[in-house]
Amino acid sequence: MKKICIALDTSPSAEKVAKTGYEYAEAINAEVKLIHVVYDAAAYTYSYDSIMNYDGFLIQQNKEIVESLENESKQFLETTARFLGEPDLKVEVLEGLAEEEILRFAEDWKADLIVLGTHSHSLLENVLLGNVATNIVKHSKIPLLIVPVKD
Repeated sequence: MKKICIALDTSPSAEKVAKTGYEYAEAINAEVKLIHVVYDAAAYTYSYDSIMNYDGFLIQQNKEIVESLENESKQFLETTARFLGEPDLKVEVLEGLAEEEILRFAEDWKADLIVLGTHSHSLLENVLLGNVATNIVKHSKIPLLIVPVKD
């Protein structure tokens, strides 16, 4: 095992996921990449044709919001790397649906293991809303380390 991808959200449980994944990586001397997915940030930058003489809603401000989301996400990952005692860990901010982007990134990077947390949602929440970890378990071709966490 040479590469471990640690996928983090910004909940307090991210600390446990990051520490657990990093401990595994250290134990086997694997390369680590910390990733975070910003959900569909591009949606904030859509520009529409004029409708009833209306030319768009806060287009410039929306672009700044997206840049801010991406910058804050990168800072979060860099702070996590420093917290783990490895400020030079590689980080990557992705954009889109979390389960799709995590799997795509891990496959493209040729990760040997994906580490992520699972929140203890109720069965009803999982059925109605879905669950990132559940969807990744169903579709991943890469081995997974699922870290159980509760908010």
